[in-house]
Amino acid sequence: MNIEINYQPRQAFIPFHNRKARFATIVCHRRAGKTVAFVNDLIIGALECTLNRPQLAYIAPDYQQAKRVAWEYLKQFAAPLLAATPHESELRVTLKNAAKIYLLGAEKADSLRGMYLDGAIIDEMAQIRPSAISQVILPCLSDRQGWLVNGGTPRGKNHFYDSLRKAEADPLQFSMVLKASQSGILPKEELELIRSKMDASDYDQEYECSFTASLKGAIYGVEMETAENENRVREFALDPNLPLDVICDLGYTDDTVLLFFQKSRNQVLVHEVYSNNEQEWDVYLDEMENRNVREVYLPHDARAKNLQTGRSIVEQTIRRGYRPRLVPDHKVRDGISATRKLLPYVYWNLPLCSNAVEAMKSYRREWDDKFGCYRERPVHDWSSHIADVHRYLGVVFSQLTESEKPRIILPNEDQRAGAHYAFSLDDLFSSPRTNSGLWRD
Repeated sequence: MNIEINYQPRQAFIPFHNRKARFATIVCHRRAGKTVAFVNDLIIGALECTLNRPQLAYIAPDYQQAKRVAWEYLKQFAAPLLAATPHESELRVTLKNAAKIYLLGAEKADSLRGMYLDGAIIDEMAQIRPSAISQVILPCLSDRQGWLVNGGTPRGKNHFYDSLRKAEADPLQFSMVLKASQSGILPKEELELIRSKMDASDYDQEYECSFTASLKGAIYGVEMETAENENRVREFALDPNLPLDVICDLGYTDDTVLLFFQKSRNQVLVHEVYSNNEQEWDVYLDEMENRNVREVYLPHDARAKNLQTGRSIVEQTIRRGYRPRLVPDHKVRDGISATRKLLPYVYWNLPLCSNAVEAMKSYRREWDDKFGCYRERPVHDWSSHIADVHRYLGVVFSQLTESEKPRIILPNEDQRAGAHYAFSLDDLFSSPRTNSGLWRD
C-alpha cells in the first residue's frame, strides 16, 4: 500500500531521507528547515516500521522547547494519517497503523526509562547532557533495533562534535553537514546582510556549522581547553598513597552530583563525577561507602531538615559515621573566580569524568540584548550542577593549604553502626575543624 504525505522535502534533505544507515548525525545551519525535515522523517519512519505498535520520538533539550518548535509541524504533516485527535497534554499523535510519535524533553531523561523506541531524533544534541543519551535514550532503542539521528547546530567541540567525527569515520553511519554557503536554501543577499550584522564567530557557528568558533559566554572554556592541551584530561589510576574524598551538590528532581577526588600538595585529581536524581540521601551515602571515602564536603544548606525524615543531610551523614565539612556560603561570581584559580591544578580521569568535562566546557552565561552584556548568573541547564560542584571545590581549596589542613579521625568500622557520638550538631557547625566557612588565612 502506497501512502502519500503532504511534504515536499528541500533538495538538501533528500540524501538524509534516503539514508539506509541505522545511526546518523546531521549538522545544519540556522533556518535550513531542519525541524520540518525531522518531523517528516519520523512520520515516514512510523509508516515504514513493520513491528507491532511502533513508537518514535522527537527529543529536544527540554519539553517546552519540543512543544514550541515541533508540535504544530507534527500535527500539520500527520493530519491526513491520524487515527485519533492529537493528544495535547502528552504531545503525542497516533497514526492509522497504530504507530505513536511523541515529542519529549531530555531535561528529565530518567522519566523515559522503560519506554521502547523504534526510531528517535535528538534535536540540538549539544544542549543535552551526554549521559541522557548513553544511559537512557540508546537503551530505549536496543530491543527493537531502533534507529537514531543526532542533529543540531554546533556549540563548540563537545559530544555533538564527537558524534559527527565518529559518523564521518564509520561507513555504516550517515553524516551530513549543511552549511548556509553550500545549501542554497537562503539567498546569498540575505546571508551577506546577516553576516554584516553578526559577530564573525557567531556567524561561523550558526550559519557555517563551525565547531571551532568559541562558545559565547563560556565561563571555563579557556581553562578547559588549556587542561586538554596540557594532557590533564586523560585516564589515570587512584593514587594508593592519597585518601579519596567527595564534595557534593545537592538536588532531588534536579541532579545530585558527587565529585570524588584526591588532593596532593599541588594538584587535585578528580577521579569520578557521579550524578543521579530523585534518590534518597542514603543512596548517595552508599556510593561513598562503596568507594571508601574519607572526608565528605557538603554545601552550607545541607543543615536544613528534610520535612519527610525530620533530619538534615548533615545529620544523616553523621549517622553513617562521617563528620562532614561544610562548604562556605558564597556569591556565585566569587566561587567562579576561585574555581578559575584552582582549575590549572586539576586533572580529570577518563572515562569516568567525560560527562563532567563536557559540562565544564558548556557552562556559560547568556547574552542580555537589553543591557548589551552577559548576565551575571550562568544559564541553568544540564551542565549547571556539575559546574556547581566544581565551584564548591574551588571555594574550599582557595581557603585551604596542605599545611593548614586539620586531620579528622573517623570512627572505626564497629563504631560506624552506632548512633551515639561525643559531639552535637552545634559543635559541628561551630568548629573550624568541620565547618570550613570558619577557616581563616
